[in-house]
Amino acid sequence: MDAGAPCPAVRSDGHDLLCAYFINSTVTPQGTVALLKFENVLQYRFGYPNNEALEGHPLYQFGLKHYDFFAVENSPLIGEIEKQNRCHPQHRPGIYAKFRHWIITFHDETLEVIALRGTFMGPTQLSPDRAVGEARTEQRSSYKRARPVSCKAIFAIAHLQ
Repeated sequence: MDAGAPCPAVRSDGHDLLCAYFINSTVTPQGTVALLKFENVLQYRFGYPNNEALEGHPLYQFGLKHYDFFAVENSPLIGEIEKQNRCHPQHRPGIYAKFRHWIITFHDETLEVIALRGTFMGPTQLSPDRAVGEARTEQRSSYKRARPVSCKAIFAIAHLQ
């Protein structure tokens, strides 16, 4: 990921979420953009905190760092969502057990996603805005080799009671 100006673009249709951003790598051409797709999104947050306030994030103490991609184990956010859902007449304990929590820390913003699946759709030379726009409107053959997102794990100890 480009620590300086990854210019992330995020688009959601209420079911899936696409995220594209510039990557800084010695093995890809300059201007290469990574395209991620999250499926069956339950919730997402995009914006605050930026790199200057990341230390205030509740998961910073568990290993959340700048300019990286993380999967949160034992997510307190998923626990909070389950707790909120207890008032639903059809609520079943463990209903969100298959959902995963991802965090991407960019320079000026942070993306948190609670979803069933996350995949790397592939690199592109399109701008982040164009990449998410085109991926949303058409099935590009270059994106058909999707693979699961790989990332560092954060083990959050605290659960909401």
